Amino acid sequence: MTVIAITETARDGVASRGKTLYHLQALRGLAASLVVVSHCADTLAEHGLMPAGVAGRLGISGYFGVATFFLISGFIIYRTSRQSFGNLRGASTFVLKRLIRIFPVYWIATALFVVLSPHRAEFTARDILFSLLLVPHWIGGAGNMHPLVGQGWTLQYEILFYMIFAAGLFFTRTIGTGLIIAALAGLVAAGSAIMPLPDMTEPATIAAYWTRPIILLFAAGIGFGLMSERTPRSFSVPYPFTLMLMLLGLWFVYSLGAPLAAAEQIRFPAVLGIWGLCGLLVFVSIFGSRREGVFERAAEAFGDASYSVYLFHTFILSALLRLKLQDVSPLLFVVAAVIGANLFGYAMYRVVERPILRMFRKVLVRA
Repeated sequence: MTVIAITETARDGVASRGKTLYHLQALRGLAASLVVVSHCADTLAEHGLMPAGVAGRLGISGYFGVATFFLISGFIIYRTSRQSFGNLRGASTFVLKRLIRIFPVYWIATALFVVLSPHRAEFTARDILFSLLLVPHWIGGAGNMHPLVGQGWTLQYEILFYMIFAAGLFFTRTIGTGLIIAALAGLVAAGSAIMPLPDMTEPATIAAYWTRPIILLFAAGIGFGLMSERTPRSFSVPYPFTLMLMLLGLWFVYSLGAPLAAAEQIRFPAVLGIWGLCGLLVFVSIFGSRREGVFERAAEAFGDASYSVYLFHTFILSALLRLKLQDVSPLLFVVAAVIGANLFGYAMYRVVERPILRMFRKVLVRA
């Protein structure tokens, strides 16, 4: 959101074609769980409890979840801010809201990580500062430009998107939207001269990092926002939650049976296929008809908490490792991690995240 990624929710006033996007919120909950499964697979592989090939295939689920988050983020940001185009106050308010939405809870997660990490003595002041500010930087031990809370790498892309979107708000909606999409596409085009588009290795510079093709998902999300404005209200997709579960089931069947070598990294042609399937899921969630029972409502609740689930789930994995649950059963470890991460994330959402957002929003309204 949006985590959308991953940092905005369908309950923050978002409606499409006159209805609340419950299905989109449920999809956020499912996407967050995919990220948890991915990190479970990595953890089990590191402990020699899962074949590297299987872990690699399940690990792609994390990318699948993130791609879904970025699409949703582009859609939600456009839908919630389309009335803010063309005025300075709209741009400044947008930036403040986005900073409030991302940083306070993220800083709590970072502080907990620094305090609890057994490697905290190795962290430099620069590592901590740049991580808190979500500035991509190289951490030697990690071998990448992610922040200390590793999953925060998606928030680094979110910040880039917000900066570009805020600049577009100075123009009319038509011109501003076009400039935002053009800027994202232009960055990717420029980045192809630094790192070829099919190259899926970790970027080693900020220029390479912030010009990767994944930022095009934000533009595609805006495209869904434009589509929803132009689609007749009578159009709807029946049984959207069931259809989303079926598509995710097909994804797991494909990912587990895909002909990948044990240590092979995800390839760009496969990335395009993932984007397409994620786009189909977002389409179904936006244009879905009525809600489908208690399971969808549970997914919606965890969708509300998906940002906290995303940020704090690695603490649950660490706790389960200390309990040696992975030695009892790898499958039990994964199930417990998914359930525990969602429950703990929901508790953090109710006790920490939501009160913080309400407090800052009151201050913002008074200002």
